[in-house]
Amino acid sequence: MKRLKNKLILVGAAIVVAFSFGLKSNAQTLSKQSIPDISEFQSPLTKSTAKLLKGEAGGVILRTGYGENRKDSHIDANIKAATAAGLKYGVYQYGRFINATDAKSEARTAYKRAPHAQFYVNDAEEYTTTSGKYATAVKAWATQMKKMTKKPVILYSYRSFYNSYIKSSSGYDAKWIAAYQSGQPAPQDYALWQYTDSHYFTSIKQATDASKIVTSKHSASWWFGNTIDKSKFTHGGYVKNEVVRVKKGTKFYGTSTKVDPTLTKINLRVGAVRTVYTGTSNQVLTLYNGQTVIGQVRAQDISASYYHASYITRVKVISSKGIYTYLGNKRQFFYKKGAILKISGYKISKGYVRFIQTSHKTNLTTNKNFVKWISN
Repeated sequence: MKRLKNKLILVGAAIVVAFSFGLKSNAQTLSKQSIPDISEFQSPLTKSTAKLLKGEAGGVILRTGYGENRKDSHIDANIKAATAAGLKYGVYQYGRFINATDAKSEARTAYKRAPHAQFYVNDAEEYTTTSGKYATAVKAWATQMKKMTKKPVILYSYRSFYNSYIKSSSGYDAKWIAAYQSGQPAPQDYALWQYTDSHYFTSIKQATDASKIVTSKHSASWWFGNTIDKSKFTHGGYVKNEVVRVKKGTKFYGTSTKVDPTLTKINLRVGAVRTVYTGTSNQVLTLYNGQTVIGQVRAQDISASYYHASYITRVKVISSKGIYTYLGNKRQFFYKKGAILKISGYKISKGYVRFIQTSHKTNLTTNKNFVKWISN
C-alpha cells in the first residue's frame, strides 16, 4: 500500500471496536508467519513463486486497483498464478470514492476483479469524499460488498486517520491496522497488523509490506483456511554459523540450477536461516564458502547426519569405540557403547552443533553415527 504516508505513528484517542468474532485484547498473540501484500509495485507472481510463497507465508493479499478507474496491472497475473499454485489470497482496493454512491461502485468493481478471493479489504487511508461524510462512504462500501459475498469484509487504515475520519468499523467483520513499530499496537482491536513495508520474502526474492495475523481460536482458518501442517516438514533445526555439507545433485532453492559438484565435497557455513515450509523442509539455508555466498538450499538437501531437534532430552551411545564429552577443547568424560545421557540443549562449537549434557554441562557430538535419540 505504497501511497500511505503516515503509517509509522499511531496518534489520537483510542477507540476500541469489538469484532464480530469477539477478539479480546488480553487473549491475543501474533502469528509467527509474515503475510505479504503485493501490487504492481512488485514483480508479478508466477506459478513457481506462488508455490514457494505458499510454503513461506501460507497466503498473500493482492491489490485489485487504485480506486475503480485504475486496475492494478498485475492483479490478473497474480490471481492466475496463485490459483494455479493453490495459494490462497485475499484482496484489497485502495479507496478513491468521492461519496457513498461511488463507494458502492468501487466495491462492485473490487469484487468483479477478484470474485474468488478469500476476503475483501477496503483500503481506507485517504480522504477523498467531495460530498457527504467519508465515514458514510466507508460504511456504504461494506454494505455493498456484503450484498455480493459471504466472505469476510475488512477495513484497512491507520489509527490517526481512522480516529479522525472513520471512527467506526460498523458493517465490517474486522480491522487491519497499519503501524510500523516494533511493539504490537494498542488497543488491540484488530485482526491483522501490517508492521513493516520491508520484510524480505525468500520465496519471491523481494521485500514487501508484511502483516501478522492476530491469533485467536478463529483467526488462522478465518484468513487463509487451515494452517500449514508442520508435521510433514521434518528437516530443519539448522542455525547460523553451523558447518554443513550439501548433497550431490542439490538444486538451489526456487531454481533449476544445481550446486557445483565441487562444493558438495567441502564444508560450507550457514550464513542465515529462514522458516519456509517446502518439500520436507521447514528451513531454507543461505550457504557461504568462506566469505562468498553460494546460494540458498532446503534443509533436506544437507547431507551431514546430525541431530537438530530441540525436543531431544536423551541419547544413547551407539559407537563401538564410545564417545568423550568436552569442555572447551579438553576431554572430560568417557562413555561406552550403550550409555544413556541426558541432554539439556545445544551449542555451536567451531561451527558444529553439540549436545549439552545435563549433569556436567559438558558437550558431546550430535552425529547420528555415534549417538541415537531415545524418545521419552
